[in-house]
Amino acid sequence: MVPRSLRDPLGRRAILDRLAALTPQHARRWGRMDPEQLLPHLATGVRLALGEWNAEGSPPGRIRGALLRFFAIHHLPWPEGKIQSPPGAFSTPSAGWQRDKEIVLELIERFATTPPEKLGMIHSSFGRMTPRDWDVLQYRHFDHHLAASGRQLRS
Repeated sequence: MVPRSLRDPLGRRAILDRLAALTPQHARRWGRMDPEQLLPHLATGVRLALGEWNAEGSPPGRIRGALLRFFAIHHLPWPEGKIQSPPGAFSTPSAGWQRDKEIVLELIERFATTPPEKLGMIHSSFGRMTPRDWDVLQYRHFDHHLAASGRQLRS
């Protein structure tokens, strides 16, 4: 089983391999997002974890309570098309396919090498986050978007 972590080399490699297979021609599998919108969205999520982006407000259905947050991040399935993203999570403009891909790869490496205590403290949907929460959430966010009907994205 691949570790659900971008800090773990095996987990990170699994995500990087799936990103490498992603092309602008892939069919839309992300609700309203096409592949060109996906990469800036993923970059925004990592920037949030790094404390470099702050979502204003909170989405409908904010997860409250440490136990519910823990289960939502670590254990509960993420149903397709049912999760509300923080406001602004889709507002990052594209820098072009190749550059967007490079940005996401750079952010993954920065996330993986950032000391845990340097990660952002607050998530607009989940509230206060531990470093492990951020790690699992980032992996699952990539996994969620790079999956197609429960199967890993393949070229």
